[in-house]
Amino acid sequence: MRTTRTSTDSPAGAGPGRARNPFIAGNWVRAENFFGREALLSEILEGQRDSLWVAGGRRMGKTSVLKELEYRTQQDPQGPFVPLYWDLEGAVDARGLAEGLLSSVEDSEPLRRAIDLAVEDLEGLSVVDMLSTLVRRTVRNGWRLLLLLDEGEEFLTLARQDLGTLLRMRRVFQKGPEVRTVLTATRRFGRIDDAPEYATSPFLQGFVPPLYLAPLVADEGRLLLARGFFSDSDCQTILDRTAAHPFLVQLIASRLFEVGDLNAVLEQVGVDEMVANFFSVDFQTLEKPERRVVEEVARAERITLKQISQGVAIPEEALAPSLVALEKMGYLALEGQDYRVGNSFFCRWLRRARALGAPEVAS
Repeated sequence: MRTTRTSTDSPAGAGPGRARNPFIAGNWVRAENFFGREALLSEILEGQRDSLWVAGGRRMGKTSVLKELEYRTQQDPQGPFVPLYWDLEGAVDARGLAEGLLSSVEDSEPLRRAIDLAVEDLEGLSVVDMLSTLVRRTVRNGWRLLLLLDEGEEFLTLARQDLGTLLRMRRVFQKGPEVRTVLTATRRFGRIDDAPEYATSPFLQGFVPPLYLAPLVADEGRLLLARGFFSDSDCQTILDRTAAHPFLVQLIASRLFEVGDLNAVLEQVGVDEMVANFFSVDFQTLEKPERRVVEEVARAERITLKQISQGVAIPEEALAPSLVALEKMGYLALEGQDYRVGNSFFCRWLRRARALGAPEVAS
């Protein structure tokens, strides 16, 4: 027998009134502050796959996607899922994972009500036993567990230090249809199968191909920018300069809302050290060959596949998967037969960092 779920939603930035800045840069959002991603959310909630890796760059909105999934399923008491959001950041061993999972359950009153679970029921258990208990309780109460894993890169450390625990966790993650596991991570997560122990049973089996978290489409970006009552030309300029990267759109819109001078805001963002640091960290989440490709494109401004292949000394057929991924995640854009860097701010940072000999682009 199912128990009706309740929600205690308090999304960031909520509140009426045009005078209040409606843009939220750098924090996760959900509910009325969440824009777009409908096809992705539909595939996760209504598709046939029960193990999904959502791959995207830093500040592309991975946490917001998970929080929106949590919100929507909590608001749908007739749906099949009961959600649990689990932030893996900082959990580099089995003990840390157990503590993080216990904290996630403690923070989710809707989950505990739905499956008739007390935090004390999990205390003292290993992380694998906790997961197994959660699945059993969820199924017993007529639900399917929607497990929302954020910062999946933390499993890379666990794969090196405690492979046995990770393998046992994977068995729980892939117990579909009892569990639907949605894991967000950057491209770096693909390294998890480098361990020789995965030669016959890779961790990513079932999680690939990944679902790529792309920039906002134009209509989604315009809907978001409409909150600021900006001119059509200003909205188009923001989308063009950022390639609809959600963090950059929110950041520029937030500052424009405050100062009202788009040219000044664009110049300010172009030299902002916080933005430069974001690009530096984000760039490092790519694999080294992918970084070389992006640098080659930035150097040439516009370049064909054949020219990229010659510049990085990688055969065209071997480049194809990386180019598809880089384009879907917004690092590159394809116009006709030519590739270019996805947004002007990222391109400017790449060229500046290269000129200064910055190690993140010189390696």
